[in-house]
Amino acid sequence: MMNTIISGFGHALPARIIDNQTIVNWINTTEEFIEKRTGVLTRRHISETETTSMLMANACYDAILKAGLSPEDIDMLIVNTLSPDYHDPSQACLLQPLVFLRDHIPVFDIRAQCSGLIYGMTIAEQFISTGKYKNILVCCGEVLSKRMDDSDDGRNLSILLGDGAGAVVLSASDISNKGIIDSNIHADGTYFQLLWTESPGTSGRVFNGDETTCPHFRMNGKQMFRHAVEKFTEITLQTLEKNNLTIEDIDVIIPHQPNMRILDAVMENLKLPKNKVRINVDQYGNIASASLPITLSEYMTEIPLEQREGKLALIVGYGSGATWGSILYKF
Repeated sequence: MMNTIISGFGHALPARIIDNQTIVNWINTTEEFIEKRTGVLTRRHISETETTSMLMANACYDAILKAGLSPEDIDMLIVNTLSPDYHDPSQACLLQPLVFLRDHIPVFDIRAQCSGLIYGMTIAEQFISTGKYKNILVCCGEVLSKRMDDSDDGRNLSILLGDGAGAVVLSASDISNKGIIDSNIHADGTYFQLLWTESPGTSGRVFNGDETTCPHFRMNGKQMFRHAVEKFTEITLQTLEKNNLTIEDIDVIIPHQPNMRILDAVMENLKLPKNKVRINVDQYGNIASASLPITLSEYMTEIPLEQREGKLALIVGYGSGATWGSILYKF
């Protein structure tokens, strides 16, 4: 059975930097409140001419190039987004020609929200390990600036939101003890109302313009915080126990970037030194599913290959749904 390695990685961020003072001009809040409650100092927002698919395409180009491949070498595309260009068809179908992928390969969207990278990599690994496909592109991208709610009800989430995209190419490898060591994905739909969006959807007359149905995110912030901290902590401990490891055996933890309060609480629960955890929520805010691949790509960009060799990474995520999961990866 073939091992699955990350052969390429990439990310794309808009050039436009939005600081907290700018957010204060848009939303009834203060710079002090934003920094204290979220840890976010800046985030990136697209220009009027940019789209989710443009960011995704740039991240995919980067990942394919770093893998030493051409678009024709990609056998499958898996996409995760909650902010697509259009309601339908799939974002993957829009992205396929932009990245010049072959016109007959399977491409599809998944909806695992902020856990999308972990779900996508886990799905890809199944096709690669069985020999069905050799190279699979997984891309997560978001334009959450288009989904900001400047009302008092939407304030606590909108102050977090940023735009960006990240991608990885997963490839078959016959090198033992390298690549994905373990993957775990979970969901519990009874928690869907911790964070959800009603519109567009068929639960109301939304396609007929029913104004009583909310088109913005709705969030139960306190319960979301508690459940996120619980599941981040739980999946980390479960993955370590399953693989007979301790937290000291992990060289780097690459988490989703929800906000600094959640990350601080998880680090306290696990007694994690901050220098083991990759954090960029202060620079980019919460970019939903794009946060994980961007954080992973930045790590792989900043740390040279020879310094990553043999390192053990734990990639952990939690998203609405609720979904959560982990990937144990050896470089």
